[in-house]
Amino acid sequence: MKKNNTISSAGTNLEEYLEKQKNLSPFEKKMEAGALIGEINAIDSSRAFSNVQRRIEKKDTVIHFFRMVNRVAAVLSIPLLAFTLWSLFLREKPVQYSETDLTWQELQSPAGMRSQVILPDGTRLWLNAESKIRYSIPFTREYRTVELTGEAYLEVAKNEASPFLVQSGKASVEVLGTQFNVKAYSDEDQVEVALREGSVKFAFLNSNNQQQRLQLKPGDYLVFTKTDEQVQLENRELDKYIAWHTNALVLDDTPMEEVARLLERWYGVDVTLVGQDLKKYRITTTFENESLFQVIELLKLSSPITIKYIPGKINRETGNAERSKVIISKK
Repeated sequence: MKKNNTISSAGTNLEEYLEKQKNLSPFEKKMEAGALIGEINAIDSSRAFSNVQRRIEKKDTVIHFFRMVNRVAAVLSIPLLAFTLWSLFLREKPVQYSETDLTWQELQSPAGMRSQVILPDGTRLWLNAESKIRYSIPFTREYRTVELTGEAYLEVAKNEASPFLVQSGKASVEVLGTQFNVKAYSDEDQVEVALREGSVKFAFLNSNNQQQRLQLKPGDYLVFTKTDEQVQLENRELDKYIAWHTNALVLDDTPMEEVARLLERWYGVDVTLVGQDLKKYRITTTFENESLFQVIELLKLSSPITIKYIPGKINRETGNAERSKVIISKK
């Protein structure tokens, strides 16, 4: 009977302790945590262990030895238990960070390169050439926000308590956990979203400062035109839009002007088209891990064009490296 009363009393004390924590201000919680850590640091574990050894050397009984060990363990456990309870209680309310508490991480992938990044929440992100992302540290807050300029393919780690948000200008894509591609270069008039798995919400702020939203399902390909704020949405084959993150360049009836832009970003060169007739040409082929010279030869074999390559060099006046040039003209 006495044993049951002891358990009940301990449970009441624990409830009172937790109730007390609810009324503490954030500052008081930090002070209490510091005090608890101080108690832990103040314990001389080496001395406690030496006392146990001396008791053993005095030929105390095995039972007495275990009692002593339990006593030392209890002394060590009390502040640790209290600190653990405090930590768990504190986590019930997410920490609110102000802008002054944040630091910002920026990653860039220059022309001719593609990069793969694992974000702090476990999200895998591929960054295409001439692209940049920016995100805050700490990362997982009310929203996991990534600011994107360029193109990225993402496999987002699911976290229902913290939706993932990709922002690019006035457009944004919100997800919980999914795989999708966002293309939003600052020098292009279109934002493109290709959804491979899961579900995303595309939103943009129109000229009247009103937010417009659309829900995408797997296989959807969305194109948002910045200047006239028009949205086109269709369900289609997506390999053309997402294969780049596996180092495959897919051209599917692609206009020559777009091919030129892709080559510039993909290989870090300057491409010039000579003659208006070239703009009528369309290319359908796939390049997988081919070098620029292999691509040039394949393009020459598949189209009535000639291609001249001029290697880059160092500008003697400025000391800067000049990019290689590719000049494409009609045969």
